[in-house]
Amino acid sequence: MKIRKLERQELPDIWSIDRAERIDRVYRLDQGELVLEPHPFDVKSWPPGEAEHYGPILLDCFDRGGTFYAAFEGEVLVGVAVLESRFIGRENDQLQLKFLHVSRRNRQTGLGCALFEKAVARARELGARRLYVSSTPSENTVGFYLRRGCRVTDDVDAALYELEPEDIHFELEIPAVVE
Repeated sequence: MKIRKLERQELPDIWSIDRAERIDRVYRLDQGELVLEPHPFDVKSWPPGEAEHYGPILLDCFDRGGTFYAAFEGEVLVGVAVLESRFIGRENDQLQLKFLHVSRRNRQTGLGCALFEKAVARARELGARRLYVSSTPSENTVGFYLRRGCRVTDDVDAALYELEPEDIHFELEIPAVVE
């Protein structure tokens, strides 16, 4: 497995990631508390129109200086993490983890953790004190971010919330490097 920065012309390959997943339970936020509820469904692939809608957003992020880490198995793209370059938050000290996906057969291998850690390290290099994550509410995804040390944010970004009101909005305090 090789992780490297993705080139602009490779961005369409993101949509080849197998995002299929069986989801049995999802979280919702109720008065600041995470509540887990049954909500079974199958995610078969990317939603119709996702590439057409989200592709230009990713291109814009790339052109603004966003960082795209990609994992390859041979020549096949199997995971990607995207760190936005624009600072947000009431103290303007957050960068958003805009995108993190790992192909179905590469989950539970540590690849998602490796991509996440690369994004955190890059955010630290850029001077961010916190990482902002708008997470799909599935049990597996929320659990992933909780295990990484994320917590439900009290500094919800209004624009991101408007785009994804059912998501769980997290933040991660980025520790300074101790030398």
